[in-house]
Amino acid sequence: MFNPRPLAASLIVLFLAHTAHAQIVPDGVTVEQVATGYQFTEGPAAGPDGAIYFTDIPAMLILRFDPETGETATFRENSGRANGLMFDHQGRLLACEGANDGGNRRLSRTEPDASITNLTDQWQNRKLNSPNDLVIDQQGGIYFTDPRYGKRADMQMDIEAVFYLAPDGTLTRIIHDLQRPNGIILSPDEKTLYVADNAAKKIIAYDLTAPDQPNNPRQFSGMGADLGGGCDGMTVDQQGRLYATGDEGIYIFNPDGTQAALIPTPQRPSNCTFANDSQTLYITARTSLYRITLNTSVQTQED
Repeated sequence: MFNPRPLAASLIVLFLAHTAHAQIVPDGVTVEQVATGYQFTEGPAAGPDGAIYFTDIPAMLILRFDPETGETATFRENSGRANGLMFDHQGRLLACEGANDGGNRRLSRTEPDASITNLTDQWQNRKLNSPNDLVIDQQGGIYFTDPRYGKRADMQMDIEAVFYLAPDGTLTRIIHDLQRPNGIILSPDEKTLYVADNAAKKIIAYDLTAPDQPNNPRQFSGMGADLGGGCDGMTVDQQGRLYATGDEGIYIFNPDGTQAALIPTPQRPSNCTFANDSQTLYITARTSLYRITLNTSVQTQED
């Protein structure tokens, strides 16, 4: 595997955008590089075993980082260009498998015996564009985005949408008016759905009146050239703060949409997720996997 030139420093000192909210990140904390040598990392997901799973999209690999040993091993080869990952309530790994050069264009599940189940790959008899990222609700339903990057000649749908796969297997297209939906996450109480429209450089919030019924769309935050340059992946902490990837690193927003902090990263990040301790944030960024431990119990502003 290609091993890029080592970074000048694998640790960087955290810089906060607003010192008034510096408690979110403890004094002196640093971003740590824990794995490197990949082509393009994405989709970090905390496993029930405490390991962090992530993807190398061009290499078509799903990898497993063990925080106890510091070792990274291949979990699955021929991943179908897997991008976003998440574990379901039964501890099975779900993957958004993308398009182009071997991509399967489907949502898949890895079973306990390592076999792969195709959960869905079509909408109204038309092949999905390129499933990108996902989030699972308390009922086991799956929200996922379906944009298309790269080659577009084989697209069977002219809408890049957001879908909801219900626990009974019913697939519903729930959002159809975004330019290029990418990152997706739920608020802790699951009353709000956040979707990053990468092309429009905005994060849109929706009220959920039912799992498949997002309403009241509104701009949660802009992610223009002056603030991140477009968001890829997102996650939330226990206080409902949103962590969004952007040009300079991880942008942290309060639940009201105001920016709380910025975590710079050595490479432009693609996605992020919290470990099972709800404090250690893992970040995929180009060739590497990083982590940083935050004080997520801190409340900010009017919380």
